[in-house]
Amino acid sequence: MLDNHMTLMEPAGKGLIYNGTLVRDKGEMLSLTDMWKAAGADPQQAPAKWRALPSTQTFIDHVSDIVGKSDIIRSGRGRTGATFAHWQIAMAYAKYLSPEFHMWCNSVVRAHMEGTKAPGIPADTLEQIERSFGIMRMVAHKVTEIEKSLPGIVANLIEPLVAARLAESALLLRSGRTAKQIYDAHGLPPGIKGMMVWFGNRLAEGGCLLEGRADRGEKAIRLFDPDKAETLLGLGLLHKTKVYASERMGQRRLKLVEAAE
Repeated sequence: MLDNHMTLMEPAGKGLIYNGTLVRDKGEMLSLTDMWKAAGADPQQAPAKWRALPSTQTFIDHVSDIVGKSDIIRSGRGRTGATFAHWQIAMAYAKYLSPEFHMWCNSVVRAHMEGTKAPGIPADTLEQIERSFGIMRMVAHKVTEIEKSLPGIVANLIEPLVAARLAESALLLRSGRTAKQIYDAHGLPPGIKGMMVWFGNRLAEGGCLLEGRADRGEKAIRLFDPDKAETLLGLGLLHKTKVYASERMGQRRLKLVEAAE
């Protein structure tokens, strides 16, 4: 049942009346400006603002493809100008304005426009277009909400990642040992050039290297598992290191002798 304030239809040629406001029609076109005024003239729902929505333009393109006309929406100039659109587009605008006005347009405007001789879009096709239009509006709204909340989401993700990275570095520093620390702990000969690189490579080959590198000052260093290193040294690396160190020291003494001669 329609509300008492809804007058169904004036005689042909005079347009339609809603809540005492004339909604003009021209062939297949309806005045969006009149519809806006009849529905309450909310400035935020003016025809120009509605047409500016990306989802609205997509819907207009769909109607244009189906109807086969490019000139399906026109705007007049000046203060007294009005925007007219194909009645199928006007029905979508009615849904945007208010549920009550959309219901009235569904029962009165549709009947009036489908009674004209001009061909329109089949009802089932229009229903599919309107459903797609509604889905697009819903998706656009959700995307906007996601964009608004994105900075907070990113901030909430970054903080625990940074904390985890710091904790990982702290764990490496607490539990790992450098090649020099392990080397010195076993009383091996100091001051041999390149010895720590050779020793660290042997530890790494033996599976003692900890994942990641710890930062000490401006330098990133390799850290090794002291327990694994101890096992590896007991299996022969300690002896091998002593032999290698002895050879390097012997070469250095040889060079010193040659230089003295």
